[in-house]
Amino acid sequence: MNGEPPGAAGPAAAQLRLLRGRLGLSQEQLARRLGVSFATVNRWESGRTQPSARARLALAGLEAAASAAAPAPPQLPAAQSSFVGRQRELAELGELLGQARLLTLTGPGGAGKTRLAAELIGRSPPAAEVVFLPLETVRDPESLLPMVASRLQVADQPGVPLLESVTAALADSPRLFLLDGAEHLRDAVAGLASQLLSVSPGVRVLVTSRSVLGAPGEVCWTVPPLDCPSAAAGAADVAASDAVRLFLARASERLPGFSAADVAPHAIGELCRRLDGLPLAIELIASWVSTLSIQEIVQQRAVLLDLDPAVPRPARGRRLAEVIQASYRLLQPDEQQLAAELSVFAGTFTMPDAQAISGAPGPAVPHLIRGLVDASWLTVARGAEQNRFSMLDTMRTFAAAQLARSGAQQAVQARHAAHLAELASGSETGLAGPDSAAWAARLDAAAADADQALHWADENGEITLGLVTSAALWRWWLRRGRLSYGRAWLGRFLAQAGQRQDEPAGRARRAAALLAAENGDFREAAQQARLALRILEPLGLREQTAFAATVLGSAHRYLGDRAAARRSFARALELREALGDQQAISAAINNMALLAVDDGDLPQARQLYERALAIKRRLGDQQSLAIGLANLADLLVRTSQWAAAAQALAEAAGLAADLGNRQLIGTVRCNQGNLAARQQHWAEAAGHYAAATAAYQEAGHTHDAVEAIIGRGRAAHRLGQPGEAARQLRTAAALAREIGNEQRLAEAQAALAGLGETSDLAGSPRPGGLTARQAEVLQLLASGLSNKQIAVELQLSPATVERHLATIYRKLGMRGRVEAARYALAHGLAAPVL
Repeated sequence: MNGEPPGAAGPAAAQLRLLRGRLGLSQEQLARRLGVSFATVNRWESGRTQPSARARLALAGLEAAASAAAPAPPQLPAAQSSFVGRQRELAELGELLGQARLLTLTGPGGAGKTRLAAELIGRSPPAAEVVFLPLETVRDPESLLPMVASRLQVADQPGVPLLESVTAALADSPRLFLLDGAEHLRDAVAGLASQLLSVSPGVRVLVTSRSVLGAPGEVCWTVPPLDCPSAAAGAADVAASDAVRLFLARASERLPGFSAADVAPHAIGELCRRLDGLPLAIELIASWVSTLSIQEIVQQRAVLLDLDPAVPRPARGRRLAEVIQASYRLLQPDEQQLAAELSVFAGTFTMPDAQAISGAPGPAVPHLIRGLVDASWLTVARGAEQNRFSMLDTMRTFAAAQLARSGAQQAVQARHAAHLAELASGSETGLAGPDSAAWAARLDAAAADADQALHWADENGEITLGLVTSAALWRWWLRRGRLSYGRAWLGRFLAQAGQRQDEPAGRARRAAALLAAENGDFREAAQQARLALRILEPLGLREQTAFAATVLGSAHRYLGDRAAARRSFARALELREALGDQQAISAAINNMALLAVDDGDLPQARQLYERALAIKRRLGDQQSLAIGLANLADLLVRTSQWAAAAQALAEAAGLAADLGNRQLIGTVRCNQGNLAARQQHWAEAAGHYAAATAAYQEAGHTHDAVEAIIGRGRAAHRLGQPGEAARQLRTAAALAREIGNEQRLAEAQAALAGLGETSDLAGSPRPGGLTARQAEVLQLLASGLSNKQIAVELQLSPATVERHLATIYRKLGMRGRVEAARYALAHGLAAPVL
């Protein structure tokens, strides 16, 4: 037997007591069988000492004899209830089982590995006798081979090695061994599987385990959670999901007569999502339907599942906490520590992310991560260049409790926040470079963690960290149209920073100025830019000073003070030239050209644009060159030089396509729409604007998309499509209000006024605290449109529509589409369908 260290009356001692009970012996009788004293057996069972090697061998023999004397177990574990779902998994496993000789089903505790394996064998009876070996109660590796012999009804023959007798028995007919629950005997089971496979080609082995065996030829298949419906799925899709079907099946067993009609399906769907789709968790929770409402179960689920170690053990039943605790104990101490540390991540993470927050040496972390993946503590999302890891929420909750008890929680959270600050700082330049798409994807994946890091800095008074992180995220917030969100964080940390005159405060004010300008709040932009200049210039930070001067110039330009704008732009150009940054110089010249356009000095503007383009061509920066060509084309359109504008845009389009930059593609297509519109080629213009809208939205540039949608609405009006024109312009107005862009909102409202329309959804108060976009989504839902149809109508992705609907349901306290549609009708957001 594998006992625990002396003094720990744990599983080894309990197993010895269990064995003695199966044999029907007292401690004194067992002592006589083993040739030891009564006191020795007593010490073993109390955990004060461990059996010697000789005694362990004798105990293994007694255990094997007890197994042989017991009634033969069934070929498969008996089903206690109906099997639900898993059709896709069963189909895939059916093919694997026919191909692989050693197949291991891995997954966390409660994932349903045993039930799935039994169902797999039961549905597709193999052309072999099934030999079922439940390993949960087996503690001694030396008991495994005798256990196989007893299942095969092989008698122990004097002078003949047991393996030889087993080999002879396996030669008679093919066998499929199901070794269930192998994680605590991983090495021994790996050895046994290799032995069984080597003695006969007719042998196959199916294993269930929380960790991979690591045996030669092993094919590993991870049992996924049950399919859960999305928050915005229709009632039919919710009811059809495996997780909800399992809940309903177990609830009806607990409370006869219980059915889907007794509760809103979306409430069950939400509950299943919060349980990670784990079958054990769903079955345990379903048993509470006779006591609590679904809403109470959702609110109390952690306590009901007994995830909190402080909750007393129930008098009966299997706790999810026990399953997770058992899995946690199988980890090595350094793996346990890393699992606890990784619970700090709110979303997915990469290997470098894990190395950054771990207290373990960097080179050791990949090996520990592999151990956690093999032990089903981490799931892997495979990528072309980098894999991302995550932890199920139920296991994260447990691991977070371990971290809190360890006393290291504050240190790990501090490392996490510092790492996100470093990631944010890298993104400030990364999002402006050739790898901008990769950087955007990286930040998108880390969005929840960035938010968590900002909250931690705020709650712990880490103002400098908050300033650094929020100041560096401006480009990402701008790219994703989250202007108001970014401004709120910057404002919060700047308010706490007070009159600080250091670089973090200066950078934060510069970022706040930029986001305010993009948000159309030009007075605030000018104020923040002036404060940034007062900090940055005395510190000698010329690059940052030039940035702030540029933002100040833009703010003055939009406020109509072209003289002040010219002074600021000239100062920025002077600093750029002193730094010798040719790319920045070309951008500064471009800003001077914009002023020339405003002044009506188009020849001067063209000269400046072409000067900037010459620099861009020398530098060979395709992205900057494409932007410069688009700007020049805009000027050429204004001067009715159609051919020259078309040529510049054609070159820009080629560069944008080569770069694969969706924002740049959108800019070029929008300018091509403007060119076609000026020539009154309205159908062509509408096509360009539609393509621009799609490109902008794919890149996440909502504020740019608004301009293209306005153009599309105006083109539809010219094409004699008043309904389509009003719909596009209302969409633009709703988007502009949603992102807080007052300038674009005014443009959309002016265009609507030109049609004799008003932007009701954008301008009037809406019930339930809904945004303009959410009200529009709800209006279309009430009209009977599906999620996909709403996405098409509003030119959004289906995932975005689902997120909007999930928010609507939460804000309004609704449980599904039917209730939401009724709400819309009752509050005048939709008209009854006649």
